Amino acid sequence: MKADTADAVKVFKKAVSSHSPVIFPTDTIYGIGAEFFDVFANEKISKIKGREANKPFPVLISDFKQMDDLKITLTNKTKRILDKLWPGPFTFILETELEGYSYAVNNGKIAVRLPDKKWLRDAISMMHTPFTATSANLSGEVYNGEFRNIFEIFKNDIDYFLYEEPSSRGNTPSTIVDVSGEEINILRNPLAINMKDLQ
Repeated sequence: MKADTADAVKVFKKAVSSHSPVIFPTDTIYGIGAEFFDVFANEKISKIKGREANKPFPVLISDFKQMDDLKITLTNKTKRILDKLWPGPFTFILETELEGYSYAVNNGKIAVRLPDKKWLRDAISMMHTPFTATSANLSGEVYNGEFRNIFEIFKNDIDYFLYEEPSSRGNTPSTIVDVSGEEINILRNPLAINMKDLQ
């Protein structure tokens, strides 16, 4: 199904009701995701991808308010950084008080992103819950952003897909920045962001 707010909500609702993952485009690359609190669906993603337990999934939110669902409290310093770079291709590792959900939470930390794609933010907002979103490839394999390739890899394991024209999305993974401690650390930097841009 083509990606827009209405179709995304339809697909997300079907996936949530059947405790199933869904593949969908983001502002960076295609992701496999599920309703954040659905343990069964998220563990299925780990099994399908062959993803190691020590690599938690990033989480997409529709707005800052959804960080309350994730039990995240921002410092003023961190809030300024997020205000500057969100929405956009930046995943921030933040402290959380959530317990459990080991597919996304690791040692009191969680990776969160506010995507720069309005239909996706609107769809997540209308679902009233954050969504996990890990790259749509098998663990250890190089990501190929062609939808046909993604569909062929996952068609026997995933029932729900959203498609978007290549010109409407990016093909570069997000920049990952750890702001959970006193010092800021850039863990992945495909856009060659300067540390000054995070001040």
